[in-house]
Amino acid sequence: MNKKNKLPSDAELLTIKQASERLGKGFSRSSISRRIASGEWKEGIHWIDARRENSINRIIKINVTAVMNEFATPAAFR
Repeated sequence: MNKKNKLPSDAELLTIKQASERLGKGFSRSSISRRIASGEWKEGIHWIDARRENSINRIIKINVTAVMNEFATPAAFR
């Protein structure tokens, strides 16, 4: 992630499992992974890859604040 895509200071980053529990119905671990894979959720806004440099495995953290803000907007305006 480059510097112009800095997360806001109020971003609450959780693992996929924690985000699933926090967001509740409709946000299972598989549906969160699907939203990431499909590009529905954007890297740097809705999620980040928190792995260390030269690491093979991704460590995905969900920005719960951005997700909740998006779903607070009526569907017709998203």
